[in-house]
Amino acid sequence: MSPRAVAALRAVVYDGRTVSAVPRPELSPGRGEVLVRPVRVGVTPADLQVAESCLKFRGVLGHEFVGVVEKAADGAGAPWVGKRVVGSPVVSCGVCERCRAGLSAHCADRRVLGLHDRDGCWADRFAIPASNLVEVPKSVGDDAALLSGVAGTALHAARATRLEGKTYVSIIGDNALALIAVQVFAKLNASVRVLGFEPARFSVCDRWRLKHRHADEVGRRQDQDVVFECSGTARGAELATRLVRPRGRVLLASPSPGVPRQALPDTGPVLDSVTVAVGEIEVVGIGRGSIRDGLDALARGQIDTSGLVTRRGVMFDPAAAFDLAREPGCVRLSVEEPRR
Repeated sequence: MSPRAVAALRAVVYDGRTVSAVPRPELSPGRGEVLVRPVRVGVTPADLQVAESCLKFRGVLGHEFVGVVEKAADGAGAPWVGKRVVGSPVVSCGVCERCRAGLSAHCADRRVLGLHDRDGCWADRFAIPASNLVEVPKSVGDDAALLSGVAGTALHAARATRLEGKTYVSIIGDNALALIAVQVFAKLNASVRVLGFEPARFSVCDRWRLKHRHADEVGRRQDQDVVFECSGTARGAELATRLVRPRGRVLLASPSPGVPRQALPDTGPVLDSVTVAVGEIEVVGIGRGSIRDGLDALARGQIDTSGLVTRRGVMFDPAAAFDLAREPGCVRLSVEEPRR
């Protein structure tokens, strides 16, 4: 690559005070890694947390991507060159006790692209272990593939509890996870509703003919069998404990899945411990699901993501991108290279 081409490389970086697009030298993938050119990068609530100094991260942003593999460091990554891929942002060590026990997603030394201790994907090129990648089927478009990790997490949550035969199920939130989870849950139980906070996002549920209400309009009768809290807010967590019945189940998703606790802020969702204890409520944590499972469901047409990418930004105009991501009607923002 020529010096001129190297100088043209860019990355979107948070330096502790501001987010900006900066020049970046050519990357060389390490052992077992590949170099990916992103064609889509998602801007998520977790990225907003970084930009607002809520997460203890400095470096290249971005953890949700669709891209094309351009270079491999060794034979392990060579079969991936030229393929359109998505990938898990969680990079595990592979040798610790948890990894050896099959709990690599909970690796004690894990790093997370763009969120914890590893540069992310919001760049001209980025490096990622080949073992983290999943090839995107031709039948799945870029916008849908961008949400494959979210789809996998929704499926993971559905498997964490028995929904068949349950009378009342509520999903709290109006982000991408909540709006995909209500589809997944509704296929297993007809009595599922989503309780959101932003009316500007309710049109998605209207189009899918799914039950929804504003969270402030529902009673607190503690009559829900299952409540899935997707908003990642103290407000959502408090509502969950007011909705679930005694001996019911609360599923609690992290707003920054995969990020170790020590890298998270001290404030966050807080459950009412007295209500949980007195009501003998079961609380189940929901981490990142399988991107492969999410892609498979998308390829089979089991999950509809149309309309969830509600805003589009330019790849290296981060200020404008974050302004779009903060708009009330934005479910997911995709930043892309300008179309030629």
